[in-house]
Amino acid sequence: MLVPATPPDSTVHVEPSLALPRSFWKDFARKHWDQEPVIFRGLFAAHFPSLEEIFEALRDASDRVLRGELPPMRVMRFYIEHEDGPGGLPYYSMLFSLTREHLPMREDGNAHAYLERVTRYLGGKRFGIVLNRAQCHHWGHWQQMRSFLSGFHEAVGVPLGGAESAVFFGNYRYTPFGIHKDDLHVFYFVVEGKKSINLWPFEALSQRDEVPKDPGTIHRESLIQLRDKADEQQVLSHARLLEGRAGDLMYWPASYWHRAEPSEGLAVSASLGVAFRPPDIGGMSPIEWPGRVRHSELPGAKRWRMPASVRSALQQQSRRKNLLALERERTSEWARLLSAGALQGAAPLANQKPLSPLEWIRTSSTSPLVSVPLPESQVLVAANGHSTALPASAALRNRLEKLVQALNSGKPQQVEALEDAFFSRLTARGFNRRAFQALLNELVSWHAVRRCEPPAPRRR
Repeated sequence: MLVPATPPDSTVHVEPSLALPRSFWKDFARKHWDQEPVIFRGLFAAHFPSLEEIFEALRDASDRVLRGELPPMRVMRFYIEHEDGPGGLPYYSMLFSLTREHLPMREDGNAHAYLERVTRYLGGKRFGIVLNRAQCHHWGHWQQMRSFLSGFHEAVGVPLGGAESAVFFGNYRYTPFGIHKDDLHVFYFVVEGKKSINLWPFEALSQRDEVPKDPGTIHRESLIQLRDKADEQQVLSHARLLEGRAGDLMYWPASYWHRAEPSEGLAVSASLGVAFRPPDIGGMSPIEWPGRVRHSELPGAKRWRMPASVRSALQQQSRRKNLLALERERTSEWARLLSAGALQGAAPLANQKPLSPLEWIRTSSTSPLVSVPLPESQVLVAANGHSTALPASAALRNRLEKLVQALNSGKPQQVEALEDAFFSRLTARGFNRRAFQALLNELVSWHAVRRCEPPAPRRR
């Protein structure tokens, strides 16, 4: 999950931002949020996800699947379309064992060459790939999704169920799993080709026999099982169709059923889902958890504390279990989630050479570092979904907090000067200069700290 290194002497640093004006989000929250589907055209002048970026993310995920680093059924799914389904409806089979013949390879060169190769290998059958947590496989895509969410968080709140980007790639005609609804509010970026989505409000299909009659179904995932072409036509007669092209953004609420409809050739999209369900953190009980926190409770440049609602729930959970280890583990998971701007997973690692003492570094204002005290004299340092726990006396914890504050100032800092200031009159044991250097290099690999030019000398 490595990304190309930025040359150390690079003086130009542009973050691919999809942040939208506050006025847009204010209008969106009033007119559309959790109400109805909508399509927006021409919102982004630059940095919209490109086919090349999406294909790079797919190749990274493919490499990791083939190396056995990722469980394929959870991260990447491959569907083959068959036209001779029952009742005249096409159906899809899902491959359980993914091979080089099916996955994007670097030797393919580009997305269209890969499409041609696999279509030929499948004897002309259409296919599709779904990649979950796509932001974890391309640093630019991570920045795009995080910046886009910044305005959403301010207008609506930070969803404690997290958010993730799922890529849909292929020449398939219909959503492989048919008409369905998620427990996610969906922002849908059309990257390549045309994309037509049929949508139905929950009530339009909730009385079908296969839909559970539990009132909570509106908040959960569910599927519609079409019987034949006649049933399909009857259901489609009640649909609302959104038709998007590359560069367009769609939105639909979690309560809406939906299905992608046929389009010509390659179609690629990135679906950013946000979840206000209970947090997706292992072993957590859904009780006492707020659905969201305020955007101002996300990590910022100033000294940060875990949101009060999260701290309270963590303490109640650990009291029930009477385990400090559980509190430490869960606190770490929450710090990683919130340091990632509530994006699920961790940002892809940067492949960079170690810092030298005379180099200068700085943080990004959009992804500040987090320092959180843990039980049993430890301190957690986190950023962009990554973290490391360090043993820390009171004196060392104070130094780590000051280091994080200095980096979060956004000002250029010299590596050697940071190290000298950190160890000045520090008598604590268990953390030496080698460990300090390893921490800084870890922050670079997380994209939390980057190399920069020294500040210009002051004029006298």
